[in-house]
Amino acid sequence: MPDNKDNSQRKTEFIDAAEKLFRENGIVDTTVNSIVKELDVAKGLFYYYFDSKDDIINAISEKYNEIFNQMMLDQIGELDYSDKLKKFISNTTKSFRELNAKLHGINNEVDLTQLSSRSKEEAKAHAIDALTSLLEEGKELKEYMFSHTRYYANILVSGMLELVEENEASDEEINYIIFDLIERAGKD
Repeated sequence: MPDNKDNSQRKTEFIDAAEKLFRENGIVDTTVNSIVKELDVAKGLFYYYFDSKDDIINAISEKYNEIFNQMMLDQIGELDYSDKLKKFISNTTKSFRELNAKLHGINNEVDLTQLSSRSKEEAKAHAIDALTSLLEEGKELKEYMFSHTRYYANILVSGMLELVEENEASDEEINYIIFDLIERAGKD
């Protein structure tokens, strides 16, 4: 049964509390009981909003991916094609970096594999779709001559994500590498 708080506000409180506890204790060690205790509410209220702990994991993943998608496409609409592509690459690298940071527990001591694998796969799929569209636009503008834009987008986004996860290359280095690969492959 709902309480007197707005449904979306209460659901967000559950998501935020679960996210905090997952980051502190890990997913396995965070129970529905610990989530409701964190909010000081009845357990039945949790089940009013969510079917299971897995359901709240999905909600957190959706939250992360909404943020990722907004960041990835931020401020690219009015730019000319080349600047739009560069801005997209920069935004995507930054978005992967922030998503990667969110998906680690405090001091990387907890297991968030269940949440991180879902979130990263969804973010990667969105980035591949968006880059495929941008490369297709480049073909229409005769900027690039890719024969399989989706293959290139998949390889480039996967490489970008891997470089971010390894944390050995700076954002600037990643952006340069990805744009350089697009320039070289698309001009042949």
